[in-house]
Amino acid sequence: MTQQIIAPKRILKNATTLHEANFKKLARVIPSLTTLEKSVCVYGHDDTRLQLDILEISKYTKTFSLQLIHDIDHPWLPGLHMKIRNYYDARVTEALAFQHQHRLNARYEYPNPNMFQPNEKWQTNQFLSEWLDYCLRIRCIFSKETETLDD
Repeated sequence: MTQQIIAPKRILKNATTLHEANFKKLARVIPSLTTLEKSVCVYGHDDTRLQLDILEISKYTKTFSLQLIHDIDHPWLPGLHMKIRNYYDARVTEALAFQHQHRLNARYEYPNPNMFQPNEKWQTNQFLSEWLDYCLRIRCIFSKETETLDD
């Protein structure tokens, strides 16, 4: 009897599906996001603050920076900083920048001077997805004690 070897099924990385999922997750983690027009700070578990700075609001989009700040200094766990755009008409969320690294290209030649991975933008959006999953898993929903920040 000959044993047939079956290759593992290739999983295609569909950016649109990832962006749609991130939109839904973000709406659950930060329920008030659609109505926010000013920068705010919301409080989560374990001395964690999430600061949202609204950068731009247009008819169908909202661009904001998101910073996760730990009140207790953890040298092994730096704060998180992302620039994100919500497209309300298309119902997608896209990470535009990560840790102050702006203008991520969809593809990079590899190797490159900055040592970006060929799919750096995909990985940034995947990281956002995993971070939102983590927030949902530990029930860290940023909706309580919202503090408006002065401009």
